[in-house]
Amino acid sequence: MAKLVVHTESLKGLTHELKVERTTVGRVDDNTFQIVEASVSSHHAEILLKGTDVVVKDLNSTNGTFINGERITEATLKPGQTLRLGNVEIKLDGLAAAKKQLDATMVIPQGVKRDELGTSIQGTKLNEKAGFHRKSNNLNRVFFIGGGITLLIIIGLIVYAVIQQGAPHE
Repeated sequence: MAKLVVHTESLKGLTHELKVERTTVGRVDDNTFQIVEASVSSHHAEILLKGTDVVVKDLNSTNGTFINGERITEATLKPGQTLRLGNVEIKLDGLAAAKKQLDATMVIPQGVKRDELGTSIQGTKLNEKAGFHRKSNNLNRVFFIGGGITLLIIIGLIVYAVIQQGAPHE
């Protein structure tokens, strides 16, 4: 799991694991990662997880957001780079392990082949010994017959209404 590790001497040991897609960083307690330091704005920056990338976005902070000394408004933070919020220096840690875990995707074979089953399938009919039964179509027939009858009634009512409109009234 990727995490932010504060390297500034007065806040050394302060860390935050990036568990969610969006992490807010700032001085006040409504941020996901609170850094109580005067040079950090109340809502200084947000950290976005986009796939395997960690994107840092400045939230119009007073003292700025920097990656390796360069002021940014939005940029990707890579392992080994220094993120500075005001006077607080932070490094990204553990991203390589998270990326390695994502890269270790296992390929799963496609389903089970017929010859791997303990029972045989003959033509399109399932073997009765397997415990499978063909699904009944009775429910479909009921819906089709009921729908047909309903359609005939509606057509009959429409024809009756048209005839009544055309008939002279006394």
